Amino acid sequence: MLESILMVTMLVTNLSVTEQAYDDYLGYDTVVEGNVNENLAFAWDAEDMINHPYVIMQPESGEDVYLRFIEDQERTNYKPVGTHGWNSTEILVEDPDKLADELDNSPFKIIGMPYDLYPTPNAPRAMQVLGPSDEMIYLTRIIPDGSGYNLGSAKSYVDRVFIMVVGGPSMEDLQEYYRETFDMPVTEASDWTIGVISRLNDLPEDTLYPLALVEFDKDFLIELDEYPDAIVSREIADGHLPPSTSVVSFFVDSLDAIDVTWREKPTAIEAFPYNGRKVGVTVGVAGEWIELVEK
Repeated sequence: MLESILMVTMLVTNLSVTEQAYDDYLGYDTVVEGNVNENLAFAWDAEDMINHPYVIMQPESGEDVYLRFIEDQERTNYKPVGTHGWNSTEILVEDPDKLADELDNSPFKIIGMPYDLYPTPNAPRAMQVLGPSDEMIYLTRIIPDGSGYNLGSAKSYVDRVFIMVVGGPSMEDLQEYYRETFDMPVTEASDWTIGVISRLNDLPEDTLYPLALVEFDKDFLIELDEYPDAIVSREIADGHLPPSTSVVSFFVDSLDAIDVTWREKPTAIEAFPYNGRKVGVTVGVAGEWIELVEK
């Protein structure tokens, strides 16, 4: 039922600093700026977000997959990959090694230098950074036709979001939720060491994380991570969106075909990039906010 990713929403503490950083260093262009209106805040059931300033940014490639940054000072207990929910945004890039050099002494803090994800020829190569508000970003090169999941490759130096990572306490619950609720293919889980999560949570480097994938027809994946007990639920300030990587917006054919508990009754939103489409918001089993946009 989930067809594609339309947008990733992140809460940031300084909107102008964030916008400048993504423009200067990742080549993203601002396509819309404004303030959250009542209609959108009510669709989220997050009335205290009304009038918060935001920008929507698009990759240099022109792909219609957007980053929306909303200014909000409410951080609660958020720390990078230290709470449940949406934790990482993975973006296609052409050359992570060159990009790593360019991000040195930038607003992006490199926490994982470029490395091959597995020891095979032409494997995906990725690096991890924290953005200006400690949002986790993976910057990944996939060579043309180099993915077994039809993910594509970057069409510009830094391109679009292609994977979103959600972490929670139970792999079985995550797999069942995306398989049963959205009728999506979900792989079996396998154990991985994920050094950046272990380091940021003071866990042993050899900590194993069960990992599975939610498969789309093309271009996108959702990565499901099971976290150890040291990682806890993300707290949300009353009337606000979840801090940091907050909401992921997906296109679907029909909201009526989806059996979920909505935060509010789905409604048409005129603002870009909804453009009058019907929108509903629900919350997944790991506390991740999922915004569904009817095509």
